[in-house]
Amino acid sequence: MNILPPDCTPAPRYTDSLLLTEANPRAADTATIVGQLAHELRQPLSAMEAITYYLHLTVVRDPKASQQIDKLRQLIEQAGWILSDAVHFLQSAPARPALHDVHEILEVVLSRLSTEDQDAVFVDLAESFPLLNLDLSQMQHLLTTALRFCLRTARQSYPVEVATRIEGDRAIILFSTEAPGLDAQSFDSLFAPFEDHPAPAAGLGLASVRRIAEVHGGTCDLSVDAAGELQLRVALPIPSV
Repeated sequence: MNILPPDCTPAPRYTDSLLLTEANPRAADTATIVGQLAHELRQPLSAMEAITYYLHLTVVRDPKASQQIDKLRQLIEQAGWILSDAVHFLQSAPARPALHDVHEILEVVLSRLSTEDQDAVFVDLAESFPLLNLDLSQMQHLLTTALRFCLRTARQSYPVEVATRIEGDRAIILFSTEAPGLDAQSFDSLFAPFEDHPAPAAGLGLASVRRIAEVHGGTCDLSVDAAGELQLRVALPIPSV
């Protein structure tokens, strides 16, 4: 487990009190608390994950017990991601941008997925893609969370494709999958923190993805066509030479 520390308008009901701005110093206290909680909970969550792994190896004669252990492992992973989403949504730490290769970051992110999820992801990477000015931790979180959203939306019934390309002065990262039945009218709520929307997008996941894109001078949009193909599009500025 790894707990990683404007055409898009945040939901005013919550973000007015959460955004870190000079006019809102109290938000810094909130972000600091969340960041500290994530740091303090890293060790017990990792310990619980190790225990569940040990139990999974030893409790092999009871299928029901093994199923419960798997559920416990999933809950521990979910708890870690809830903390990670909160930290990145609040931007508790200032971005530390440097030139990075998005393809290399994506390779690392894909290697951390489960074997089952890895088999469901296909990549279509541009032959020539520029280095981008990115905060490494934040970009890892963006890519991982976007992939998790698409994989959960596809519900293991459809593959997920990750593609990169260049459009003018923007570098595009496109996540695509099939999402039949997803209501296009709910897109705005998918990015709104703490809204009552479907589980794949619950909490702060997509909100943190959009926030990271915006902090880097980019955008994040979600769309679905008539055939039910979902596209999560992240556009980031290409540094001038």
